[in-house]
Amino acid sequence: MSAETTAGEGAAPRAVLHDIRYSRWSGTLRPRRSAVAAFVASGVRRPLGLRRSAGAKVWPFLLLGAAYLPALAVVAVPLLVPAVPVQPTELISYPQLLATNAVVLLAFTATSVPSMLTRDRRDRVLSLYFATALSWLEYVTGVVLAALALLAIIVLGPMLVLFVGSVATADEPLRWLGDTAGELPRIVAAAALVAAFHAALGLAAGSLTSRRVFAVGGYLAVVLVGPALANLLAAVTGEEWPLAFDPATGPVRLATSVLDGTAGTGALGWAVWAAVVVAGCAVLALKYGRGSDA
Repeated sequence: MSAETTAGEGAAPRAVLHDIRYSRWSGTLRPRRSAVAAFVASGVRRPLGLRRSAGAKVWPFLLLGAAYLPALAVVAVPLLVPAVPVQPTELISYPQLLATNAVVLLAFTATSVPSMLTRDRRDRVLSLYFATALSWLEYVTGVVLAALALLAIIVLGPMLVLFVGSVATADEPLRWLGDTAGELPRIVAAAALVAAFHAALGLAAGSLTSRRVFAVGGYLAVVLVGPALANLLAAVTGEEWPLAFDPATGPVRLATSVLDGTAGTGALGWAVWAAVVVAGCAVLALKYGRGSDA
């Protein structure tokens, strides 16, 4: 209902009072997993610049192009020059492809993963999220899955292009697929190792501050200063075990050991990987378990 009051001539215009009341939601309620799926979708779209201006897409797609270029180039060789009897995996192996894209991965992670958390902390909307049916665990789960999916695009994607290209350019594709199908689980596992490490590190940095520049700087400080210290310690001791603490190339060495069965950095490398992933999850739980923007 509404009520109107009017004043005399020359007075202020009439005021209208509206009776606005809360009412029960009468639509269809979606399951709780829909909220997690929404965070995953938005977490992947935002860093890639999707549904944003063209300028927001330049940097992420430039990095994606740099990551996929080596795989596409070696696949194009036997396609464009059929007289050359060479397979793409003979030109570049999966471990070599991972090592080639290591710098691109660091740049992509730094500019995308930490900012998944800083924006919500800066806008102080976490209390609003957690006041609804969304719990802090579901929020963190959605962001973690988004970070893993985003990094899988740049880590797993090029290796899958190399795998599919090797099958497509083989003289007998079906036979080649049967002979190399066992490599596919190792490819996925290797990509998961690298993605989980950098997702945990990047999200931990993003959870500690509401300023994107500080989160990006913190992640870059770890992955740039860490290798220098690890290599310095390796040079001083004359041993290779300090390289297990290298946050830039350590996960790549572990992934290489999964791909080709080499020893890599041994048990110490696995221990460092597990410590970083567990510590990253612990930081997220401590920061968001409070259910507030603090």
